[in-house]
Amino acid sequence: MNCKTYIYGLVLCCLASACVEPFDATSDITSDTSMVGALVVEANITDLETTQKVFLSRMQRVESDSTVNVEEERLFNVNTPIIIERGLGPQFESGADVEIRADNGTVYGFEETEDGTYESLTPFAAMSNVSYQLFVSTSNGEAYESDAMLLPQTSTIENIYAERMVSDSGLEGVGIFVDSTFPSDGDKLFRYAYEETYKIIAPYWTPYEFEIIREEREIIEYSNGETEILYPDVQLVPRAREEQVCYRTDLSTGEVLLNGNRLNGNRAKRTMVRFIGIDNPIISHRYSILLKQRGVSRQAFDFYEKLVAFSQSESLFSQVQPGSLEGNVYSTSGNVPVVGFFDVSTEVSQRLYFNFDDLFPDEPLPPYFGIVNCENPVAPILGNPERDGPPPPNGGCPQPLIERINLGLVEYYQDNGDLDICGGPYLVVPTICGDCNVVGSNVKPDFWID
Repeated sequence: MNCKTYIYGLVLCCLASACVEPFDATSDITSDTSMVGALVVEANITDLETTQKVFLSRMQRVESDSTVNVEEERLFNVNTPIIIERGLGPQFESGADVEIRADNGTVYGFEETEDGTYESLTPFAAMSNVSYQLFVSTSNGEAYESDAMLLPQTSTIENIYAERMVSDSGLEGVGIFVDSTFPSDGDKLFRYAYEETYKIIAPYWTPYEFEIIREEREIIEYSNGETEILYPDVQLVPRAREEQVCYRTDLSTGEVLLNGNRLNGNRAKRTMVRFIGIDNPIISHRYSILLKQRGVSRQAFDFYEKLVAFSQSESLFSQVQPGSLEGNVYSTSGNVPVVGFFDVSTEVSQRLYFNFDDLFPDEPLPPYFGIVNCENPVAPILGNPERDGPPPPNGGCPQPLIERINLGLVEYYQDNGDLDICGGPYLVVPTICGDCNVVGSNVKPDFWID
């Protein structure tokens, strides 16, 4: 599963607004076209022994791009490509030299594993009472470094749970809450992120798929002078791979900040970190969320809080933001603009599972993914008069079955018992309805529990 969205898709949600300090965004963020081409840095190392990551990209000019702020369009039907996506994606920064230096003399090197993604050469964990600093040199000779950052205090997740609820806007769905404890001293500032994984079951799956026998009409001439016409044809064969049950993992698209300094005591109860509407297909069967609670510094908290001003944008660091935002990363090679933050945080996590029936027993499942009608199969012609229904009086039928198979648009549903005009021998559905791999992966995650 390609989760190459990173922080670009994050928009800070004020779900815990009672615990988030207010601020005047207009005084800090202004329109500034000089930021076009600025380096965007997203880097967070934690106290977990793991491969740490740094993400680099560039801001893009968007005034002349008509696709910006157009809602992503996903089309699933028998006559169009599988997925059409609109919008301006990030321009990843490749070929940079990246390292993190600790004040104890340790230097951690990074390598680019895919465009814009840099991973530490060896796993490591941030340590208490050690400061860390990020250094970046881009392929065009620009140099950047961050402030030195220390590891904050740790915290604990007591419980994570899901409840059926109605949102403030009147939408029924599922709220996911967390109860936490933290030290009585220190900053007590927290940032939540998550990875959600869900089971996908193709609603019109069958154990068979098409195999093309012949794509075009063929005329065979025999030595005795006779001829035989062979028409386009297909046959049904068992599916070669798992296409009924799949899984998908998505990263946070909303993030909650919690200021524990504004609470009484050292506990935070019922912080809502995620709301999922009842019509969202990700909860149709079984859903899991891995919640990450990160202790952050005051400087990091203030930076992420200001990003609320970009919550109306389609994405956060996708280079479509209207102005500049000062972080803790700076250019050391002249007055070169840069946006982003290098963070050192503590992290604890906990996973939750629930089934749709646990919260919505005996209720219909959410609608399936995309703008798609799985419930009205069609029967395109084969182009084989021996197996097709009658042609129309004036000729011309919709796209034939074999063309749709070659384009990956359809899956077999059942035999067609009503060969009317322009009717073929098989009823078919859009591929997404019969093959879950269109929206997920048939590889079950190692952590998954049914």
